Amino acid sequence: MLILTPMMQKLIYFIFVFIISVVSFQTFAQVDGSNGGNLNGSSIGIIKAPATEINKPKSLDFNNDKGFKNANKELKKEQQKKQSEEDLKNKGIITPEMIARQHFNKNAERFSYEIPMIDMDLGSFHTKSKNINISSYDFGKFDGDVITIYKNGTMIVKNYVLKNDIKLFTIPLDIGFNKIEILAVDEGKLRPNTGAFTIYDDNKEIVASDMWYLAKGAKVIAQIVRIDK
Repeated sequence: MLILTPMMQKLIYFIFVFIISVVSFQTFAQVDGSNGGNLNGSSIGIIKAPATEINKPKSLDFNNDKGFKNANKELKKEQQKKQSEEDLKNKGIITPEMIARQHFNKNAERFSYEIPMIDMDLGSFHTKSKNINISSYDFGKFDGDVITIYKNGTMIVKNYVLKNDIKLFTIPLDIGFNKIEILAVDEGKLRPNTGAFTIYDDNKEIVASDMWYLAKGAKVIAQIVRIDK
């Protein structure tokens, strides 16, 4: 029987511990290598999480004030229209009777009636004024009504599209007879050609103030005689 001395027992113990340590180290290294990663010389197991793409938010354009400008433009346009109407009311060019008729007839266009081509003759007038002024506008819905104005057969205003804003035309008068004609060139999208007008001289004396409902080709006719001073 082999008898181990204390020295031999210690040696065998150290050899056994050494073998166990080597085997454990190799096993850990294999596991670490399969999981990947090495940081500063140390093996570290890394768990990869699925990547999520982050979209960069679009920059906000704080300088884009187009919407505000358009709204402000429309507001100013409406204010100018009201101011123009008030100015003419104060001068007596747009009469209360005319305003009442506009309110009564402003929806006539929506029925789109086809009316006969009949001229609207305002009659004859005398004046000492050098000019005659015609203020006109589409009192109904803006739909593209077009007019042309003549004086003694000569075209003064060509193919003007009536708007809801008041437009002023100043026409010089010849000494003697002046035939003023407002021709309905186009009835627009809604029949007939509708317009409100006031004709007055340089002293704001009203010659005629009325509304027209004209078929295409029909005219408003005024005969004005200028008297030499």
